[in-house]
Amino acid sequence: MDKKAYCLLKRGGSLLAALVLLLTMAGCAQGERSGPEGESTSPSPVPNTMTGEELMKELRIGWNLGNTFDAPDGETSWGNPLTTKELLEKVKELGFGTIRIPISWGKHVSEAPEYTIDADFLNRVETVVQDALDAGLYVIINSHHDNEIYMPTPGNRERGMEYLQAIWTQVGQRFRDADYRLIFQTMNEPRVVGSAYEWNIDTRNDDCMAAVEVVNELNQAALDAIRATGGRNADRFVIVSPYAANPQAATVSAFRLPEDSAQGKLVVSIHAYTPYNLCLNTRSPDDQFTLTQLTEIKKFLKSVDYRFVQKGIPVVIDEMGCINKDNPDARYAWAKAYISAAAEYGMPCVWWDNGEINGSGENFGLINRRKLEVYEESLSAYQGLMDGLTEE
Repeated sequence: MDKKAYCLLKRGGSLLAALVLLLTMAGCAQGERSGPEGESTSPSPVPNTMTGEELMKELRIGWNLGNTFDAPDGETSWGNPLTTKELLEKVKELGFGTIRIPISWGKHVSEAPEYTIDADFLNRVETVVQDALDAGLYVIINSHHDNEIYMPTPGNRERGMEYLQAIWTQVGQRFRDADYRLIFQTMNEPRVVGSAYEWNIDTRNDDCMAAVEVVNELNQAALDAIRATGGRNADRFVIVSPYAANPQAATVSAFRLPEDSAQGKLVVSIHAYTPYNLCLNTRSPDDQFTLTQLTEIKKFLKSVDYRFVQKGIPVVIDEMGCINKDNPDARYAWAKAYISAAAEYGMPCVWWDNGEINGSGENFGLINRRKLEVYEESLSAYQGLMDGLTEE
């Protein structure tokens, strides 16, 4: 029983008064969730007083629900099972504080310019988001494999802005009253596909720098759409991506944070599968972790820290990981060193898990979603993540 209601009874106050108080509080608690069509079901929310630094500590360490809602043809079309409450509870039980849910909205929308999201798809996303929140997780949702629509070229600028405004208006309306533990991410790896600078910034290339400027404008358009939906979205944390989510692209002066009506509620995203040959390159024989590679990790962390963290702007590494090359000792050493180094700069990390563990592809599988346990092949990597997190 609430302390105030108890006092009312103890002092001889009416039972009715206590019941009214309890029912009122219960009604407020129910307002955590948005209505079925995204309408507000709660009064004006209490302002989000959490700082960026506090948020980074709360995120702790995260896990990507990869190859699921980002799969263009549906949640299970890339071989992963339906997402269950039990899985989300297991993610929390394993020590993760955050789940990132990549979502490719673009395959589930009507034609331009409305880009109306399929109702069943949006409802399913909402269910999984709420289940993750109920499991006690922070939740990040984004616009994932939609780069073909918002590819950051000057010629595609208007189309990209139109799309992001439409998507984030609808998503924002649906989640306007959701718990502040829900975080929006404007885009995923916006880049010019097929160009010489697709994945790496080239400050001497005018076309590349023009793309960086378009990324700035796209981030602004998405953020404005989110804030305009009101409710808790007025000061919800929003993650923005630099060109290709590249750490070097984040540090160039041409990349700017969007102007925001909320104070201190922006986070910068970077992706870093570093070192590349060990962590991501399936064709490379590199399967050992060395001190030279640790230096490479610390180098990019230091540069991002200088540009953002030291200025009070939080950074999250929301994609990282090291593929399985039948090298458990190296994966343990890498994971522990990477997480420990990132933690020194206050940057939480989110492991990319696509559900794949064997074969010739990118085997980032960490959690067996059917058996609800860590894959045996990835036990060392998982332990490295957790040991790196707790290392002082």
